[in-house]
Amino acid sequence: MNNRHQPRPHQTQILNYSGGWMGVSAVPGSGKTYTLSLLAAQIITSGKINEEQEVLIVTLVNSAVDNFATRIGSFVEQFGLMRDMNYRVRTLHGLAHDIVRERPDLAGLSDRFSIADERDSDEIVKAAVSGWVRSHPEFILEWTNPNLNPQRNSDLQKKWEDLLVKVARAFIRQAKDLQLSPQQIRDQLSSTHYNHSLIQLGLDVYESYQRGLMLRSLIDFDDLIRLALNVLNTDSDYLRRLRYRFPYILEDEAQDSSRLQEEILRRLAGEDGNWVRVGDPNQAIYETFTTASPEYLRNFLKLQSVQAYDLPDSGRSTASIIRLANELIRWTIQDHPVEALRNALTPPYVRPTPPGDPQPNPPDEPNEIFLVMKKFSPEGEIKAVVDSLKRWLPQHPHQTVAVLVPRNERGGKVVTALKGAGIPVIELLQSSQTTRQTAAVLEKILKSLNKAADNRLLVDVFKEVIRLLFPENAPDNGVVQQATQLLWANSEPENYLYPRAENNWLDELHRRDDLFDQTTAILKDFALLMRRWQQAILLPIDQLILTIAQDLFREPTQLALAHSLALLLGRTAQRHPEWQLPQFTEELGLIARNERRILGFSDEEPGFDPDEHPGKVVVATIHKAKGLEWDRVYLMSVNNYDFPSAQGFDRYYSEKYFVRNQLNLEAEALSRLKALANRELTSLYLEEGIATQQARLEYCAERLRLFYVGITRARRSLIITWNTGKDTQGSENSPALPFVHLQKFWEEYRRETSA
Repeated sequence: MNNRHQPRPHQTQILNYSGGWMGVSAVPGSGKTYTLSLLAAQIITSGKINEEQEVLIVTLVNSAVDNFATRIGSFVEQFGLMRDMNYRVRTLHGLAHDIVRERPDLAGLSDRFSIADERDSDEIVKAAVSGWVRSHPEFILEWTNPNLNPQRNSDLQKKWEDLLVKVARAFIRQAKDLQLSPQQIRDQLSSTHYNHSLIQLGLDVYESYQRGLMLRSLIDFDDLIRLALNVLNTDSDYLRRLRYRFPYILEDEAQDSSRLQEEILRRLAGEDGNWVRVGDPNQAIYETFTTASPEYLRNFLKLQSVQAYDLPDSGRSTASIIRLANELIRWTIQDHPVEALRNALTPPYVRPTPPGDPQPNPPDEPNEIFLVMKKFSPEGEIKAVVDSLKRWLPQHPHQTVAVLVPRNERGGKVVTALKGAGIPVIELLQSSQTTRQTAAVLEKILKSLNKAADNRLLVDVFKEVIRLLFPENAPDNGVVQQATQLLWANSEPENYLYPRAENNWLDELHRRDDLFDQTTAILKDFALLMRRWQQAILLPIDQLILTIAQDLFREPTQLALAHSLALLLGRTAQRHPEWQLPQFTEELGLIARNERRILGFSDEEPGFDPDEHPGKVVVATIHKAKGLEWDRVYLMSVNNYDFPSAQGFDRYYSEKYFVRNQLNLEAEALSRLKALANRELTSLYLEEGIATQQARLEYCAERLRLFYVGITRARRSLIITWNTGKDTQGSENSPALPFVHLQKFWEEYRRETSA
């Protein structure tokens, strides 16, 4: 083993593993992938397994699978053996799929079962919720804020449906994690004589959802985990064969395992088996979206039968950035004003690598830490970051940089501003800006085709078409403005698009001498284009999209995206032959609003490596940035709405202004479901709002960990900013409490060290 792979002392402890259960808390940048990969290679080459056996490496995401496989293969080759033998790298869902695929009969499935994708699941849940709301109008009346002004909330029905879709999804996910079928929940309700409208909503939609999956011969990813565990619990012979096949199990990102995922690995390993779990509870940031919890790993590490170790040494960041990350841990544990949040972050603290380490920390640059307390508006914060990058990029063309945001919507606005400033951008968001823009243009065109008499929609399309048809030699601004004003003023678009001899709007314009010649010319061309597209609405939806795209787009990327959208809508039409233009328009709207992504059309590829993109700005959510690192990091929107701390003036994303008493309906529903599952009758009748308060604490704890993840993405330079924004109550935000503390801490530290 050459010096490049010389393990550190704490890594050596892990590599000396000889069997049994072991748990490892690994700080950011501590080399856990390297350590697990080398451990797998040692086991393979040490003669501890037979030719027909494999070391099973389980990780969270697909992008990590190839990384592990490549590293293990390289280490095995260094030991003189073939690189692709005696190990298997799988995601937890991939492993569950393998188990169910081998024994579908035990899972109650045919051998031709398929897995529902995000779109299939969304369609079924949304249809079920929409139908349920129509048949239960009293539900919204029961939960609506009585102080709401209906005249100022014309879109309230859609907001309610969006919220209830979120509640129903969470209910279904939690029910499957509790291994409860709809019938079992119904039986529990019957036996306890309990009735609650949130439980009724969740249960009815759950039944409709499962029925919808069954009619399509589908199962979802939550079913996959649940059924895989059922298979292991049902067939002891099959479980015995799997235990022989996988005598060693190495688990990465263990802080993000759910109860059932942990139980699958526990069953595979057996009480006397060999199971190594590596993770960082301080980087558990998916509780809001999944049933995962860092408590499962923390509890595992406390077991007497578990050998517990730390990987505290990290060569990723400068000493200054490490100092900030550690202070966040210390302040949370010792000084957070809300005692219930003091376990949100835990040791180990991050330690710089020792002298002579093959991965030394970057030279410390305290002047590269900027905790900016200036009060920015949302737009002003983006402008400040863009201006900073304009100055920094030319001086650091060989360094990497990222702008990290809490939410996709904010990231989209940052991307727009960066591109407007001519700065090269790579997006790690739900979908790329090009995808969103292409879908948005097509959505506007379909809306106008569906309502040809609406001149407002026609004007929206005109603005887009002119921009795309003339990307370089656009008509004069005065011409475009004049044409737009004329379209606005024309209250009868049919006399423009489908004129009659006695009533021809364009002929009337030709007789006017106050218009530019080019104005009538571009209006005539636009009318021809719209008529062509109107005639094409009789075509299948995929052919209609391709017809529009061929007339409109010039860029290869946009043409490729339009082709992908056409295929997507064509497949949707096969599943929904009853759909008309409005439904397909809404599908495009979901993509345009960043609420749905198109697989294969993102800048984020498996194994994305920031070091391959120096000089370009990566824009990512903090969630997407986990596991990555950059020389310079901008951490934006660190205010008390995106990072609340359970203070009285904080507001919460899951508490909607139109719901009475600021209740978190998702939390209220899930707490009652869990109480019902566990037959905790007293908990079923707890005072309304207790679950909302508990959900606030859990969310605040997760946001502390998210802040920690954001800080630890930076190698050399870190800039943190906040904005006043507007929360759901219309109030201005303030800087997040942990940010305020770190700024004061850093100011005092710099004053003391410079004295």
